[in-house]
Amino acid sequence: MPHSDEHPTERLATLERQLLELRCRVMLLEDRNEVINLQRIYGYYLDKALFAELLALLTEDVSLEYSGRGVYLGKARARKLLQMMPGGQGGLADGMLQNHLQLQGVVHPAADGLSARGRWRAFIMMGSADGHAAWQEGIYENEYRKEEGIWRISKVHFYCNVNADYESSWAKAPRGVPGLSRELPPDLPPSDPNYRPYPAAYVPPFHYPNPARAR
Repeated sequence: MPHSDEHPTERLATLERQLLELRCRVMLLEDRNEVINLQRIYGYYLDKALFAELLALLTEDVSLEYSGRGVYLGKARARKLLQMMPGGQGGLADGMLQNHLQLQGVVHPAADGLSARGRWRAFIMMGSADGHAAWQEGIYENEYRKEEGIWRISKVHFYCNVNADYESSWAKAPRGVPGLSRELPPDLPPSDPNYRPYPAAYVPPFHYPNPARAR
């Protein structure tokens, strides 16, 4: 609050500065909420293999990296990669399950309001009515960019922590991750050569410092 002994011109300048600061804070909160909604919408489209809708959420120069598959650059390559996933050729068929819960979102917009980074935990239930089912759990470290006032995902990096059959589970028979595809080789090798899924005790890097130690 301005001091009572300030000159009216100084008080006005102080109020204008405080108003500008509040506007900036409100804009960053709005950006954060829009990015949170964007990531949640991504998950709902992925649930039902609505890949055309999912692709619309991505920037043209998007970078996609799922576990140890390597990095795919650009929307055209992203489309080909998604077509190789369950339901990628025509959507989920009867009896297919691909629920993709996204939890514990931590989102940090940049001060300029044009980019953001986010970390999410995904809990995935995959399977089909023929009896095959699997659990997956992992961490997203994603990036986002605002283009012409619209937020889109510019980088998807998913670290699959756990990959296991439903019945044997991670306790008895944890599986690895697919690795590099021979059918659709990536544009770049995996960005993190140290990544390993469970039973390795690997921690995907955080995009943010510990807030209790940052000051």
